[in-house]
Amino acid sequence: MRRYPIMAWSLVFIVTTTVAGSARAADTAKMNVLMIDIEDCRADVFGCYGNPICKTPNVDRLAAEGVRFDLAYCQYVCCNPSRSSFLTGLRPHSTGVLSNSDNSREKLPPGTRSLPQWFKGAGFYTANVGKLFHDGGNMNHEDMRAFDRIELQSKPPGWQGPDPILTFPPVPRTADFSPAPKKGTKEYNEYRQRRSDRYGDSGLTDEHEPDGRIARIATALLNEFAANQRHFFLSVGSSRPHTPLICPKKYLDLYDPDKIPMPQAPRELDRGVPDLAVRFGNSADIFMTRKPTPRETREAIAAYYACVTFLDTQLGMVFDALERSGLAHNTIVIFFADHGFHLGEHGHWSKYTLFEQSTRVPLIVRVPGMTPRGAVCREIVELVDVLPTLGELAGIDLPASLEGTSFVPLLRQPDQPWKKGALTVFGNDGGYHSLRTKDYRYTEWQHRGELIKELYDLKQDPWETINLADHPATAEPQKELATLLHAGWRSLRPPAQSNE
Repeated sequence: MRRYPIMAWSLVFIVTTTVAGSARAADTAKMNVLMIDIEDCRADVFGCYGNPICKTPNVDRLAAEGVRFDLAYCQYVCCNPSRSSFLTGLRPHSTGVLSNSDNSREKLPPGTRSLPQWFKGAGFYTANVGKLFHDGGNMNHEDMRAFDRIELQSKPPGWQGPDPILTFPPVPRTADFSPAPKKGTKEYNEYRQRRSDRYGDSGLTDEHEPDGRIARIATALLNEFAANQRHFFLSVGSSRPHTPLICPKKYLDLYDPDKIPMPQAPRELDRGVPDLAVRFGNSADIFMTRKPTPRETREAIAAYYACVTFLDTQLGMVFDALERSGLAHNTIVIFFADHGFHLGEHGHWSKYTLFEQSTRVPLIVRVPGMTPRGAVCREIVELVDVLPTLGELAGIDLPASLEGTSFVPLLRQPDQPWKKGALTVFGNDGGYHSLRTKDYRYTEWQHRGELIKELYDLKQDPWETINLADHPATAEPQKELATLLHAGWRSLRPPAQSNE
């Protein structure tokens, strides 16, 4: 047998893998992108993430076809700052967007381009259905102009595009859908609490619900794109499971509140955990001014599950359309939530905390021909990584100034070492900082000039009920975590990039 020097074989391997890698990059650059981002949804509500009660066959189906990320985290625990971050690839302190009331375009550094602008500039036909930017797009007119087609989200002044692809009959109006009083008034606060505390039957059909219409419009668009052979980027948003936790009755009928377990981390079990009323105020979405009874607790969790199942059913229509239209083999699908949501843990019913239920999000990615089917990645990734990842897959040359990291390598090999941790911040000044590593969560924040610290051993205490900060037994890991937290996101990057 003829023998070749080791160096020659190495050269053949390098050339072969480089060519193969280029081919993969070229293939994905020609693919379409379907991005589904949903509201206020915790990761552990889905069957594929281990929930034995909530019925989510369609999201589970997507997970069986791609890579499910078990440790994905948002950079801020409410809508506008989180979305401003993952849509620009910048972290909240860089975007300057630190509350839902901030106008992102007034805060962002000059020249910052958003995800739809990048895809529009790369020649994609861009379309949006449902929520993408905060406040219905009203604060993002510049970004919304990057879309060739906008459905069910406020259009910028002077925007001219195709007429709606579908029209629907008016939604039946009830007292619960009466116009809101003027903001800042006592009547508005009472109205907001009444709406937020409401859960149960919406009195509507799937077709009447916003998410039902979003799914039907997305389905029609996919059929149109297939017929016209468009190279597209389509973003699909949702209104559920954001409060109020209401949906068509048939989904509520799937869940018996008597069979719903109570929260596994009630406030009574917390040891050394700072009082949430001091840290973040009352729950801001449901049970805002009162503690629910055990019956109400179970009913609210059942309603959340019902809303998730309703949304999952609508997404099933979109996934089916992708298959029937012949687009599935050539379309990248990415599914995630903007942040999580508490269901009674630590006595909280909202986001706005730096605990796992609020910071962790579902993330599933399917890239035809690249992602192994049904793979699970247990490495840490962040939503700020979404733009760099989609940009690399689409062959878009993004600036090095982005603060996320493309996780395309994990889509090919999900078990390789990756980030040391994820950073999430909170507060109008971004002064609450939390680092999540595989084993710990370490959080620092100021209260009346005092530095407050939290340390949770997630291997022993996954519900974060025992604060170990400043305990002698955890002095060494706390010191290491504090160093990483203060060093910032660059210190957490994957090994290959840690020295850049």
